[in-house]
Amino acid sequence: MPEINRPRYNATVVLPGFELVGQIEPIGPWIDFLNSKDKHVLPMYAARVLPIGGAATTPERPQVYVSRADVLLLHLPDRAAHSTVYMLKNMQSAIAHAGPLVIRGEIHLGVDASLATFLDDLPGNFFPVTNAELFSTQALPVPLPRKADLIFLNRTQLQLYYPV
Repeated sequence: MPEINRPRYNATVVLPGFELVGQIEPIGPWIDFLNSKDKHVLPMYAARVLPIGGAATTPERPQVYVSRADVLLLHLPDRAAHSTVYMLKNMQSAIAHAGPLVIRGEIHLGVDASLATFLDDLPGNFFPVTNAELFSTQALPVPLPRKADLIFLNRTQLQLYYPV
């Protein structure tokens, strides 16, 4: 049986105690892949696992399995990775807090949704934020860019959010 080659994209994943830098190989569109109800693990390839607040360096691992439930933020720096992300047209500027991260950006809502209700209406846990400005209250081992075209946040890890 021939091996299927899917594209892999550079990614940074922030967890409560770790930052991972590596590649992710999505199966299908990003939102569907991240919000798959029967998948609890997010595989990363050529990954470095870096403890937040620690000075330890870790060797690259060929493959690491990340608990999707613990993901605070997923950053995809390559524009090519954004091609399968469908964005709703109704946008609201907001600031969100997740762990040590503070994110200001555009949240894409359904036509009838409001910032107060959109989390309750999401079909999955991950949602995209565009034109994001990223800040961290703790020094990260690999600093996030100050601005990002696209990130994904995990609604179960949001501590609070509010309109700007």
